Amino acid sequence: MSVFRIPRPIFAAYALFLFVGTHWPNLQVKGPVERSDLWVHLIVFGGWATLAAACGFFGPVFSARNLSLTWLLAVGYACIDEGLQAIPALGRTCAWDDLAFNTLGITLAIGGMWLVGRLSR
Repeated sequence: MSVFRIPRPIFAAYALFLFVGTHWPNLQVKGPVERSDLWVHLIVFGGWATLAAACGFFGPVFSARNLSLTWLLAVGYACIDEGLQAIPALGRTCAWDDLAFNTLGITLAIGGMWLVGRLSR
């Protein structure tokens, strides 16, 4: 077992809190700069991807297989998550820029994990 592997219940709890947060009716994120929510998207989806990869669902944590399949899983989830926000009763916004920042956060997280894996060899 890799020292970088995390218990799956930690990822499950994070994923649940993220799902609740992204689907909470009429939730608005206000910050010191315009569109602060985009930075939140980047950070929380990057965190989701990091924790998912650290679970090693698809093999050793830093393996190319685990990282690439986790990237696909995370981007797929981000698409579903953003699409569900189009449900009118939620009073949320489904937007391409939100999805772009979700994907950027995921890509940076997986890229960072790939780099850590390479440097730790």
